[in-house]
Amino acid sequence: MLDDASGAATIATSETFPSRDTDLATQLHDAAETVRSRLQGLTVDKAVVRRADRPPRASNEEGPRVRLLTEGAIASASRSIVVETRIGSGKDTGGWFGSNKAGVDQASSTLLQAQGISSAFMEATSAALAAMSL
Repeated sequence: MLDDASGAATIATSETFPSRDTDLATQLHDAAETVRSRLQGLTVDKAVVRRADRPPRASNEEGPRVRLLTEGAIASASRSIVVETRIGSGKDTGGWFGSNKAGVDQASSTLLQAQGISSAFMEATSAALAAMSL
């Protein structure tokens, strides 16, 4: 989550979702409830969930499927609290940011490095930067 109250974007909070040895429905429910609960305690104007980009070739692997399901669960939870919630690809978030995918990803990387936060949050930070630009 980014905060721009000072006029410059700063990372206010970042959260991870640990994988568990539970069934998929429980994992999706827990992720959605975590997002919903967190958003209820904050004042959020806009939210963007960055979905996975289309892979260069189709895949039947479980990982990408689980990611898409998780993104859907999180987007639904976000929408239940934040009316202005959007889902977009890297290309979409780049456009909303006023640039392109590479531009928003570079801005995200720069912000993460400046605050000493792991690059694992790059796509989430890109989505937050896009939300601030909407």
